[in-house]
Amino acid sequence: MKIVSPDVAVIGAGPVGCVTALAFARRGAKVTLLEAQPNNKKRLAGEWLHPPALEVLERLGVSLSPDTVNYDTGLGFVVFPDDGSKPIRLEYPSGAKGLSCEHNSIVSTLREAASDRKEIDFISHARVTRIQGQQLSVESFQQGDPFTVVADRIVGADGRASIARKAMGISHNPQPISYMAGVLLENVKLPFEGFGHVLLGGVGPALIYRIGENKVRMCLDVPLNVPKKLANLWDAYRSIIPSELLEAFRQALAENRVVWVANQHSSRTYYGRPGLSLVGDATGYFHPMTATGMTVGFMDAERLVESHSFKDYQNQRNFGSYVPEMLATTLYQVFCRDDESAVAIRRAIYQMWREDPTECFRTMHLLSGAQTKIFHFTGSFIKGLAMAVKSVFENNIATGQWRNLLRVSLAFAQWLRLPMTIAVSRFWKNPRGSMSLKEGV
Repeated sequence: MKIVSPDVAVIGAGPVGCVTALAFARRGAKVTLLEAQPNNKKRLAGEWLHPPALEVLERLGVSLSPDTVNYDTGLGFVVFPDDGSKPIRLEYPSGAKGLSCEHNSIVSTLREAASDRKEIDFISHARVTRIQGQQLSVESFQQGDPFTVVADRIVGADGRASIARKAMGISHNPQPISYMAGVLLENVKLPFEGFGHVLLGGVGPALIYRIGENKVRMCLDVPLNVPKKLANLWDAYRSIIPSELLEAFRQALAENRVVWVANQHSSRTYYGRPGLSLVGDATGYFHPMTATGMTVGFMDAERLVESHSFKDYQNQRNFGSYVPEMLATTLYQVFCRDDESAVAIRRAIYQMWREDPTECFRTMHLLSGAQTKIFHFTGSFIKGLAMAVKSVFENNIATGQWRNLLRVSLAFAQWLRLPMTIAVSRFWKNPRGSMSLKEGV
């Protein structure tokens, strides 16, 4: 049986796997990049790159930037509040720009860049069937005969169904959150070109952004208890869709230009073991509302290559990806829940964004992954929570609703449990980690 012996073996040639291979190759390592399903790049997956992700690609010499497309993109986000008030623009600070485009284009560009590097041996239609120590058993659907890869460093960049994670016996019980309906609109103009549009007030939030000169992606968050029917999408979301997009939305549903995926949450608790590291969704994932998946994965790859040891890598990413996960989880809860505490927090956030430009910049720094310090997140979170509590207390005291005040107070206390729950799973309950939350700060 043929034996291949690179310095590094990367399982999975999605965006994160390609970036991992390119980052190791840039350091002079010989890399074998294995992809089992090369034609799976057309699925609904990441289509938004925050500025830090583009900075990673720039350092790797990959030309995937806003300047390479013929439409405005990556300026930030515009939030359409559920109370019908004026949209709120959240721009990336200091003129930074992100990029939105079809997932297929991102994957194709990165695979081409990986194939062009002499240090990388890109093998498609190659499925890893077994991992034993530092040895991979691989089935090749192109070369015919199976072969073996032996490498001192193996990287699992093979997504949510990671065979690398399974080989280490890491339990994986993702929590279902909702469904995502990806609707393709054609030949429309967005209210705020260049921005991602976050629409609130439907049965779930919606995210709309341009992915091509004549293509716009509409991502509709559908609760688990809502039937997955096209007619229901129209009834559930037409009230929050900007009027200039309604006809294109109706046409897309009539032509069934809709792709469904499941939104799940799996906290980023484990990063592998020495000699077999996990990156991207193989480590964990969260709701895609903040569009941070690929950006976090790219930063995983870069930190892995730069780390002196596996322990160093795990410590860095345990801390470095906590804020993106916490922000995505918290914002989703704030934007979806309709109880009095959630409504009050939403209003407080709107007020903060409208009145304090510093909070807008802080939000975008956190959202993009440019800022990962916990106290920056907790400072804004506590400030918004305090404003919400003050408003609810004043309203309930003024109207004499003492029982309701007690009930809402308990609900506010639950909001404080969310950050701590994820922190405990990462920094205290992780038997393979070594960094406490206190040490991380």
